[in-house]
Amino acid sequence: MRLSASKHPFTAGQENGRPPGRRWLAAAPVQVLVCLLLCLQLGVLPEPAHAAGPEVAGSYRVEQVANLGTQVRVTLHVRLLNNSKEEVFIRQAALESRDLKQKPAANAILARLQPRESTTVEQEVVVARTEYERWRKGERPTLRVALQPPGGGEVTRTISLRRLPARRAQ
Repeated sequence: MRLSASKHPFTAGQENGRPPGRRWLAAAPVQVLVCLLLCLQLGVLPEPAHAAGPEVAGSYRVEQVANLGTQVRVTLHVRLLNNSKEEVFIRQAALESRDLKQKPAANAILARLQPRESTTVEQEVVVARTEYERWRKGERPTLRVALQPPGGGEVTRTISLRRLPARRAQ
């Protein structure tokens, strides 16, 4: 007994030798993307782990530089911005150094920032000349910041500071 193409279990429903779901499979990446975007919009998917707690961004500008031989004393103008949806208390900030011999100097910064609010701090630091040269070439300095959300506790964030343009002389 011979089965026709339409009655064979593996070929039933084929049109022109293709399985019936081929068109749906071709559109699957678009459908998956639409479903993912819809889930994100509705808040069904959990937030990424790094988004837990307050988010703070920072930028810097070098105000003054003093040559100390193998080290450099730099006056930094640092701007910190609260990017979270809740107020945050900034308790402490420390400029991190890639030079293993130099420990970061922590400075107390007491600031309360509302959402999308910023604060500026001028800070004098001594860093290795090689590190300062890396900043001049475009490497971003990092700042370790201790934050306290309104619910209590303390959260530490490491911020890669973005360079601000130099002030123009007036």
